[in-house]
Amino acid sequence: MILALTSVHPNDQVIYMKDGRVITAEIVSQTAFDMVIKLQDGSTKKISKQDVKRVAFKEAKTPEPKDKTPAEPPTPTPEEIAKQQEEDSKKQAALDEKAEKRKKQIEEAKRNRIDISLGAGSGTVNFQGANFYDNVIAVGSSLGQDSGKFEFPIEPKPKSGKARSFEIRYSWNRFVGEVGASSITSTATQNIIGVDGPTSGTFPKLINGNYDVSMKHVYGNFSYSVYPHPKYDIRPVIGYHQFWTKTENSNAIAFGAGVAPLFTDQYFGTDPTSIAEGLKGYSYGVQYDIKFEKFEIRTGLHILQMKGFGTYDRQLNAYAPVSNQTQSEDIDVYNKWVAKGAIIDLKFLYPWKYGVSFWMGLNSMSWKYTMSETALAVGNADSSGVDPQSYILGKLLFESLIGPGSLKETKATTIQIGATYSYDFNK
Repeated sequence: MILALTSVHPNDQVIYMKDGRVITAEIVSQTAFDMVIKLQDGSTKKISKQDVKRVAFKEAKTPEPKDKTPAEPPTPTPEEIAKQQEEDSKKQAALDEKAEKRKKQIEEAKRNRIDISLGAGSGTVNFQGANFYDNVIAVGSSLGQDSGKFEFPIEPKPKSGKARSFEIRYSWNRFVGEVGASSITSTATQNIIGVDGPTSGTFPKLINGNYDVSMKHVYGNFSYSVYPHPKYDIRPVIGYHQFWTKTENSNAIAFGAGVAPLFTDQYFGTDPTSIAEGLKGYSYGVQYDIKFEKFEIRTGLHILQMKGFGTYDRQLNAYAPVSNQTQSEDIDVYNKWVAKGAIIDLKFLYPWKYGVSFWMGLNSMSWKYTMSETALAVGNADSSGVDPQSYILGKLLFESLIGPGSLKETKATTIQIGATYSYDFNK
């Protein structure tokens, strides 16, 4: 009976062994022949019941009732109180110092200033317009001829020209507003080569001329400082931009045979071309200004979303001396554009004195086109005119077949130096 009860008794037992040993332990488990005991050091041991003389139970201890009253925290000593007060005082002083420093930064970053900047330098305009129209017309012209006759426009390489800029910036506390304008002029060479001639043979064909490209740009920007600081300033910016680009090629010379479009022998003449484009739309981006000891750097990134139009006018006035024939041909195109691009602007300013600063800047603009609508007009000086099928084919070439694949990217880059006059209304 005693051995049977030990498996459920929670207290330690006193086990009297036949060899005289007395073991105080807890019986963990047992069988008919053995028992496993847990000693007071936590280890377990297996003993045979044949070696056990008897097992006695210790008197169960009645647990003392727990005091449900929560214990009060120990009373801190005066030294501990003083130490805690000192630590709290240091933390508060650090927070106050940080808040005072930030308040001073915001105060020093307040502005009420106007800046007027003028700049001049060099720049290039790689205008896609001229080569785009020449490519589409060349493909259309080649499709309408036989015996492998074709036109191939060589992509023009722009040469640098003059660049000028003007800007007014007004800064008031966290707000910055800008209005400005810039202009770039560049030059390029038009070269269209090919093979042409009457039915009896083929002859080289060449159109060559130089033309100027001018781009004008006006804009307005508005930005807000998200973290005012006297040394650096980051501002999200929104803006409005408008571009006018124009080329005039009045000295192009054409030489060929069997075209223009009705000649049957060799001819020569002039092929003046005029191209214009207008784009306008909004922008969004970020501006970042940072000041060093003697310099200031102003950077800006503007993402462009624009719409506009493009026009193309090409007039061929030719003369065939052998047959004494004259001929003129006129091609006019009007289309609508959707353009997306970006402007990156970088300026290094050096403050001089009397509110005058000198600066050097780099500006890069680029955008790609999508054509939305085209109107085409082709006419001859004689009564033959152009049949409706030619108009439909030409419109299809511009809008769907050749036009989208011939679109290029317009790019403009300038490097300028200039001066800025600043007037601070707070002084």
